[in-house]
Amino acid sequence: MKKILLVQPPQWYPVSPHLAVPLLTAQLKRAGFDAKALDLNVKFYNRILSNSHLAAADEKSRRILSDLEEKFKNADFAAIKENGSFEEKNLGLKYLTIKKFYSENAEEIERVINETDKAVFTLKNAPDFYIPEKLAKAKRTVQLALRVASMPFAPNEIDLDNYFANPILRLDWSSIKLQCDDKGLNMFYDFLAEKAEEIAGKGNDIIGLSMTDLSQLIPVFTLAKMLKEKTDAKIILGGNYATQIYEDMLKYEDIFTDYIDYLVIGDAETAIVDLCNFLDGNGSVENVENVCFHNGEKVVSTHFTCEHIDLNTVAYPDFGDYDFSEYLTPEPVFPVQLSKGCYWGKCSFCDYAYGQLGYCPKRIDRIIDEIRYYVDNYSASRFMFIDEAIPPVFYNRLALAIIEAGLDITYYSFARLEDGYTAEVLKNLYDSGARIFMWGYECESLRVMELMNKGINAERRLDILLDSHKAGIWNNGLFIFGYPTETPEEIEQTMNIIRNNRDIINSCTLSNFSLKKHSLLKESVGSNGIISYTENGEFFTSYKDVMDGVSQSDRRELRRKFQFEFTEENQNSLWSVVFSDFDHLLLYLSEYGCDYVRNYRSEERICPEFR
Repeated sequence: MKKILLVQPPQWYPVSPHLAVPLLTAQLKRAGFDAKALDLNVKFYNRILSNSHLAAADEKSRRILSDLEEKFKNADFAAIKENGSFEEKNLGLKYLTIKKFYSENAEEIERVINETDKAVFTLKNAPDFYIPEKLAKAKRTVQLALRVASMPFAPNEIDLDNYFANPILRLDWSSIKLQCDDKGLNMFYDFLAEKAEEIAGKGNDIIGLSMTDLSQLIPVFTLAKMLKEKTDAKIILGGNYATQIYEDMLKYEDIFTDYIDYLVIGDAETAIVDLCNFLDGNGSVENVENVCFHNGEKVVSTHFTCEHIDLNTVAYPDFGDYDFSEYLTPEPVFPVQLSKGCYWGKCSFCDYAYGQLGYCPKRIDRIIDEIRYYVDNYSASRFMFIDEAIPPVFYNRLALAIIEAGLDITYYSFARLEDGYTAEVLKNLYDSGARIFMWGYECESLRVMELMNKGINAERRLDILLDSHKAGIWNNGLFIFGYPTETPEEIEQTMNIIRNNRDIINSCTLSNFSLKKHSLLKESVGSNGIISYTENGEFFTSYKDVMDGVSQSDRRELRRKFQFEFTEENQNSLWSVVFSDFDHLLLYLSEYGCDYVRNYRSEERICPEFR
């Protein structure tokens, strides 16, 4: 049997493990393969979040700044932005970014360099983690430390929950290749070169790379090319983001000759096993569904199907190769998937349904057994149900089954503000361990809600949030600013709902409307308020739009202004605005309860500052 390694490359949120690699590793092991999993993402964060690494990054940044001071001392940056070459624009923006950073943070940088090891320790260890002031300081330190680590590669920047690539470059294939090969642009290069050397020395026959998000695009292709140069192993690429952009990838033969050997489209639970069986000498690649490859003459694809996978037959995820002490948390939150697809699937702005045939849930008894598996094998007690939405009737049945099974767990998930979430159902959910729901409130305007096609009774949303609050559940509202034709006045209505309902909207996640490549709305450009759009580069999955209503720049500014003001008004509160903090929030709610977290007010600033 072939020796297989599945890899989670940077960048992903380094607090808890992603599900994809452990799930596929388990599938391959059950099929008899010698399969192992490797989370390079968390190892990357541990590498850069150290006092020694930051000291070296700071020294390098100051040297770059000194060199560029001389180059740009009499520069006309407006002219460079308008007419300069890429090199001039890039170096000019690098200079301005580093200069601004050191000007604004001069008094903090030395402290951060000296205290990052301690801050990481606080994030990973109780009891310090459970002291709000210590946790808040540690998070501020880590956030600033990541900016220090990013400065040698400015204007590129990494955060805990995202990687922001060079804004001068469009995300087309020529720009991706440039960023992969240029050490001055690619902050992952040295780390991945070292890891590629290690991986190449392990004698793997097959190496799979998971690309689930745009933030992984540059690291994935960087690592893929390095592995192709250092090993004869077959390189397989898969994941949600790879599926989103697969049609564009097929245009470039060199992706399939110089970077990867095979691209798996869509759900890989079956395809990865079939493909590895073929690579082990069994059958033909043409019989493997949802695979693209170069046949020696051109790039070809096997038949692309979106058939339902029977989730009740999939192996339980295998985290045996993971060291949980590496993650930035005292206790990991384990991902559990209850279903495939979205049972509504008609929201006009959403692209989640792309590549899905419909909704397919697991059996309740199977979910209970899977949770027991986590508890028994990994001493797990904290979970995230990663589904986009869970029907209230199904969720209530699951809640009652968890209670009957006597499982002592807590968890969080997304949910739709549907009438089925009654006071009784929400009480059952709380009793079963539900502590956070991320509700898709979207906006206050009933007119705009109708255009979004949410399929809910929008007038009852606050009633459901009140019942959830009474049950003891933390309500996080998900809001979108600037849907097509939405007016500034309608956006203000949404802001006021958040401001005036702090008792039942405990935190919020705010986003600007973006036109997704595979959304339902994209198919009606020219109507529904969308006038036109341009690509940000073909490997982006969202577009720059021109539409009736609030422009992209204006909606961005409205959100930034509101979020800054909201954060400042609630700076002594825990989690008044949440980005990817839900794992940590779940731990706090599990430790202290909702009332404590909701009502906690510190004499210090403990809410993360908005940048």
